[in-house]
Parts: sequence; structure tokens; C-alpha cells
Amino acid sequence: MMLHLTQELEPPANPARFKGLFTQTRAHISSPVAQQLGCEIEEGPLGAFIKVNAAQETSVPGVFACGDAARAAGSVALAVGDGAFAGLAAHRSTLF
Repeated sequence: MMLHLTQELEPPANPARFKGLFTQTRAHISSPVAQQLGCEIEEGPLGAFIKVNAAQETSVPGVFACGDAARAAGSVALAVGDGAFAGLAAHRSTLF
């Protein structure tokens, strides 16, 4: 997934001081593969993502999605966890 900055911000007249700041950007699915496969796409407050169930399965049997493509989180830790879970679910789907 590729993210694109779509708005430039001007510095405020009276800048605030913070010890820490977390930002959240909108996501954009840059590849048409999910739609071409027939996966259901949802539009959330942070952008579009591939709809998955608890096992990271998409609406297309045998197709799994994870990370920022399947959740509007933008977190590396969550994306890695989703990837591990999706891999395990995909492996199990080939056995049962």
C-alpha cells in the first residue's frame, strides 16, 4: 500500500509545544488486485480497506488480507501481528 500526502499545512501563528504527538493519516489502496479478485472494500474514516473476518479472510474464499490493507490503523506492530495471524489462517485453510 502506498500512502500519499494530499494536504500541505501552514505553521500556526502561535505554535503549541508537545512532549509527544501521534498523527493518523488516511490510507489509499494503491493496487487494484483486491478489487480484481472480488474482495469487498470498505470505506472507513481513515480511508479504504479490505474487509476481513476474525481470521483475516476476505469475502473471497482462500484470499486473506492483513496489515494496513485490512485495517485502518497505520501501526507496524498491528500489521506484523495481522500478517502472522493471516499466514497461520491461510496455512490452516489448506489443511482442513
